[in-house]
Amino acid sequence: MKMTGQTILITGGGSGIGLALARDLSAKGNQVIICGRSEHKLKAAKQACPQLEYKTCDITDESSRRHLSDFIRSEFPACNVLVNNAGVQYNYLFTDEQSHAAQIQAEININFLAQVKLTELFLPHLLKQQEAAIINVTSALAVVPKENAAVYCASKSALRTFGKALRYQLESTPVKVFEIVPALVETEMTAGRGRDKISPETVSKEAIRGIEAERYEIRIGKTKVLFALNRLLPSLAEKIIRRS
Repeated sequence: MKMTGQTILITGGGSGIGLALARDLSAKGNQVIICGRSEHKLKAAKQACPQLEYKTCDITDESSRRHLSDFIRSEFPACNVLVNNAGVQYNYLFTDEQSHAAQIQAEININFLAQVKLTELFLPHLLKQQEAAIINVTSALAVVPKENAAVYCASKSALRTFGKALRYQLESTPVKVFEIVPALVETEMTAGRGRDKISPETVSKEAIRGIEAERYEIRIGKTKVLFALNRLLPSLAEKIIRRS
C-alpha cells in the first residue's frame, strides 16, 4: 500500500510514535489528522508541523469517539487510514497489597477496548474507500510479557489477536490490517525504564517501509530477534524480558 496521497487519522498523535508517524506521513504528501486528549500537545504538534490537522478527543469516551467520527466524515470524507496508536503503561505488582483499579481500567480501556470500538465505528466508512487500512501499534511485550506490566502486556496481546482475526474477516475487502510491533521506544511513557531504546523516528520510518511493502506484521528493532528467540528458545526469551 503506497503511503502517499492518503488521508490518515492517528490516535495519540501528539507525541511519541504517533507524532513521528504524523510528521513522516505528512512529509510524504498525505493529509494527516492527529487526535489525543491533550490539546496542548496537539497544538504544539501543529505549530511544529503546520500541515497537520488535529481534533481533541478522549477515545475511551463513547461520546468523544462519536464526535471524532462525525468530524472526520464531515471534514475529511476521503479518510482511508486509521492508526490505532494511543496507549498507556503502568508498572506495578499485584503482590504489593495496593489497589491498582484505576491503572487496570485505564490500560484495558485505552490499549484495547477503545481501539476496538473506534475501529468498529470507522469500519463502515473505510469499507467505502477504494483502498483503506487499519494500522494497530502493539508491542514486543504482546508476545513475551514482562513481570511488572501484566495488564499492559495482556492488553497489547489482546489488540494483536484482535488485529489478526480482523484481518481474516476483511481479506476480501479493500481494508488491509497492519500491525506495528516495536521494541522499547524512547517516549514519555517509558521515561526511566529499560535500556537501548529506539527512537520514535526509527519506528516511524521502518513502519512506513513495512506498510508500503505490504508486510502485515512489521517487527521493529530488537523485536525481530525476540520473535526468533521466542520460537527457538522461549525460556531464554522469557528470562531476558521478564525483568526488563
